[in-house]
Amino acid sequence: MDDYLKKQGVTKQIRMLALKHAMKLWYDEEEEHRDWDKIVTQVTLYFQDLLLEKPVGGITFDKKIINLVGPTGVGKTTTIAKLAAFCVLKKQKKVALITTDTYRIAAVEQLKTYAKILNIPLEVAYSIDDFKRAIDQFKHYDLVLVDSAGRNFRNQLYVEELNKVIDFKQDAQTYLVLSLTSKYEDMKEILAQFDLISIQKVILTKKDETSTYGAMLNIPLELGKGIAYVTTGQNVPDDIVEASVPFLLDCLFEVKK
Repeated sequence: MDDYLKKQGVTKQIRMLALKHAMKLWYDEEEEHRDWDKIVTQVTLYFQDLLLEKPVGGITFDKKIINLVGPTGVGKTTTIAKLAAFCVLKKQKKVALITTDTYRIAAVEQLKTYAKILNIPLEVAYSIDDFKRAIDQFKHYDLVLVDSAGRNFRNQLYVEELNKVIDFKQDAQTYLVLSLTSKYEDMKEILAQFDLISIQKVILTKKDETSTYGAMLNIPLELGKGIAYVTTGQNVPDDIVEASVPFLLDCLFEVKK
């Protein structure tokens, strides 16, 4: 079990929790009744109990504004389009978009295309004043999804720059978009840089591009951050799954359903 979890990228601290639990179960059983497959199932249930204490799950609509931040190359613009489509088509919510990603014209045009298809409004904010005006304009909407420029967020200066365009003091939640193809240590470092901006949950992308899912355990159990969604491909709006404890464990332990 330890080798498997290690290959999955699960941290040593969490692996030790699993091993201690497994060994206790093993020695509590009489020798003739010991069954390793049963032990593995019990360890999975142990992780389930731990994850149930964490804020795993998607948008609850108790906050009107959802800010999406994240480094370059994680598919943030596509992810926000998937979220918008999910909320409009499956939740029947009145949704608006704001983008502050004025660094990439292509990203703005891409989001405009999705907004047109979904028949929802999109505002481009070049400054904090633009942002506040857009928020006021959409005050009667159920949900406002805010896209931001992807930068190298290992640099604290870039995190601080976000405050110049997005008002994080609004009654909002901020989701950090990270790719499952990234090293966990890099994810951890990026999360640490966001101390000034409270991150409520993480969205994990590119599940289809890796077979290593340890971050699905590490992020909630070691870093205490919830997981909201996992994206599984490029197709909008289909390739996004609302995170749940069974789904995360199925991914990690390769349970096929």
